[in-house]
Amino acid sequence: MTLAALLEILAKAPLIASVQAPPESPVSSPNPLCRLAQASLMNGVSVLRLQGIDNIAYIHEATLAPTIGLIKKDYRDSKVYITPTLREVEKLIDTGCEVIALDGTQRRRPSDQNLPDLIAAIQRAGKLAMADCDTLESAQYAERCGADLIGTTLAGYTQESSPSTPGPDLELLRRLVAELKTPVIAEGRYARRWQVEAALRIGASAVVVGGALNDPFKTTVSLLPRVSGAGEFGAVDIGGTWLRYARFGSDGGLIEVQKTPLPQDRDERMAWVRQQVLDHHPVRVGVGTGGTVDPKTGIVWEAKPIIPEHQGSEFSEAILGAPTIALNDGLATAWGHAWHPRFAGQRVASLALGTGVGCGFVAEGSLMMGPRGEYPRINDIPTRGGVSMEDLLGGATLTPNPTDEDRAKAEIALESAVQLLKTLYYPDRIVVCGGVGLSDWLLPQALALGCEPSPYGAEAGLFGAAALAMLPPA
Repeated sequence: MTLAALLEILAKAPLIASVQAPPESPVSSPNPLCRLAQASLMNGVSVLRLQGIDNIAYIHEATLAPTIGLIKKDYRDSKVYITPTLREVEKLIDTGCEVIALDGTQRRRPSDQNLPDLIAAIQRAGKLAMADCDTLESAQYAERCGADLIGTTLAGYTQESSPSTPGPDLELLRRLVAELKTPVIAEGRYARRWQVEAALRIGASAVVVGGALNDPFKTTVSLLPRVSGAGEFGAVDIGGTWLRYARFGSDGGLIEVQKTPLPQDRDERMAWVRQQVLDHHPVRVGVGTGGTVDPKTGIVWEAKPIIPEHQGSEFSEAILGAPTIALNDGLATAWGHAWHPRFAGQRVASLALGTGVGCGFVAEGSLMMGPRGEYPRINDIPTRGGVSMEDLLGGATLTPNPTDEDRAKAEIALESAVQLLKTLYYPDRIVVCGGVGLSDWLLPQALALGCEPSPYGAEAGLFGAAALAMLPPA
């Protein structure tokens, strides 16, 4: 088969079914794998990606579908395991598969064999060579070596590539399509239609999907509900007025709350939290706090002076003595509301109106935030008077006894904030919490605007932090 002929097929049917299974799987033999392949072929797939000599020979003969074949083989002297040597190439040639996939990285191959020689052997046999790559540099190398197709198969799976993304590495795909002349096949962690369609819009010639289609092991694991596990969980809520720690049971029930006026010194705050953790030995700790927290490091990289000396604070196992998940308090509160029975499965927005103003949004079980923990900045949006929402709705400005004028301005700001949330996110529910939000003078306005009071009452921040600990956002 020529490259032009294959690309013509893929232009009409750009989804490639990778039909593989781990050795321990009950379907890891030619006949059941063939049935899985036939199910995909009956529903719009035209090209298969298969692993193992027996599987390829059996399924290729039974279906006559164009096939990308490979052999996974471990060698002691190399990390390359996708068709590593000429021995595997020669075996694949004999199966009749039209395309042979092999590791296209610059890593050392077994017995110092090299990629150009393997690609040349594939092409001399009248086959096409697909180089499975991990980075732009390896893809460029594979292109120079003469590969007919470049795949993103190894993105996130080698030391040389970026850490694995939860979904496909679309940014690498974007770079490959822009920099290479060789057709690019998108592969690696594609599990949803929008991901496949995005890859094609970026410019991929086709998209390989494996586990989401044909691997019951992976599919089952991906759908298993997460459980918090046994033991006690800790929740920390750091606001502009109070520093609080709560103990939660594995059933999500609140056991005890301890609090202290917010220490103005950062070291004193961290020492107080660390002491609570040492005293109660939680399985995991969730932290909801003002500022913007990087979810990977637990470091507050941006903060306002409501919490003094807060920027640079680190919430991690190394600092607190237990595994820790930390996020902005608006995000944490939204996460807690989204898992309440009243709101589960809905598009839920939260407005936390306390000393400051926090906001978060959850849809389809996902917490909407930036890669570094950025949150919806409702608090910073200016009003008609030029001051921010937080200036009008935050307790730091309002004080415990706001004037009638302050209350009137706060009600107008709340109406603007609610309308903004509805316009941006189309939430099913908007939940209000915090001392200002639940006050006897502002709550009636919130209800009139269609909002609901938090079912957690004054403990919404702690329940949100507990939710982070028990079911960390994916």
